[in-house]
Amino acid sequence: MRLRSGLFLLCAAPLLPLAAQSNVLTFHNDVARTGRNRAETTLTPSNVNSNKFGKLFQVTLDGVVDAQPLYVAGASIPNQGTHNVLIVATENDSLYALDADTGAELWNVTLLGSGETASDRGCRVPQMGIMSTPVIWLKSGTTQGAIFAVAMSKDSSGNYRHRLQKVDLATGKPLVAGVEVVAKYPGTGDYSKGGYVFFDPKQYRQRSALLLLNGVVYLGWSSHCDIRPYTGWITAYDASTLASTSVINVTPNGSEGAIWGSGAGLAADSSGYIYFLDANGTFDTTLDTQGFPSSGDFGNAFIKLSATGGKLAVVDYFTMFNTTTESN
Repeated sequence: MRLRSGLFLLCAAPLLPLAAQSNVLTFHNDVARTGRNRAETTLTPSNVNSNKFGKLFQVTLDGVVDAQPLYVAGASIPNQGTHNVLIVATENDSLYALDADTGAELWNVTLLGSGETASDRGCRVPQMGIMSTPVIWLKSGTTQGAIFAVAMSKDSSGNYRHRLQKVDLATGKPLVAGVEVVAKYPGTGDYSKGGYVFFDPKQYRQRSALLLLNGVVYLGWSSHCDIRPYTGWITAYDASTLASTSVINVTPNGSEGAIWGSGAGLAADSSGYIYFLDANGTFDTTLDTQGFPSSGDFGNAFIKLSATGGKLAVVDYFTMFNTTTESN
């Protein structure tokens, strides 16, 4: 479900125990983004009906919910016992842990720094804080773990920031210090200087859901309202330390080519390859001997990335024969 107000609504089967439900730790259940629940054995046409299926509760939060709520069954919360937990992020840069059966608040935290507010960049979105779906890591065989989320903010001097945060699932307290997104990549495209294109925080939204794959957190970056200058970024971070591990720009010598996914996350397969759709932008119509864009500009393409050796690289792509016309 996609929620567009400060009210959180949960639809579930009131007569069915939520303890039997499977964890939902990432957007659409798995890194392939299938939305599939292989363990579902309870829901049937006989109990999903107007008499037995409906709203359990309504909770007022501090901002709009654009991210998919996540779910952990049977989590231990200090001094509060064991609960089935919903993790909900708001555009006011807050994370909430709610009891999935009653809606009771277990904890809430702000991911804003001192003196900061959620972004007010506008363009049909009055407030931009946590826009993307977080991802949860659980220690094997337990309900102990961490929540990763990206918060956009504005400080008292008018500077915009994006930070990747890692907080404790049980308490919401930081597990390591949040890391501010800073990036550059070889290129001469939009917002470049001295042979590098730079990441300007105010020009971007972190819209697509986070991907946690093989101990690395991947972030895809959309533009802010298609306002240039912007290019196509993916940044990667070590899940233990949040140290930056790799970055790639798929339109480094051109412009546009943002990564939106309509909120969906970068997808991955069992071999560790990453897949995403790149939005309209520069595509080099001159190809190299391997058939790849000669200047590394893949705007308006379906892209396959390798993360071999900790370095992101395009290993395959598809685009339309008239891709430049389509982008224009």
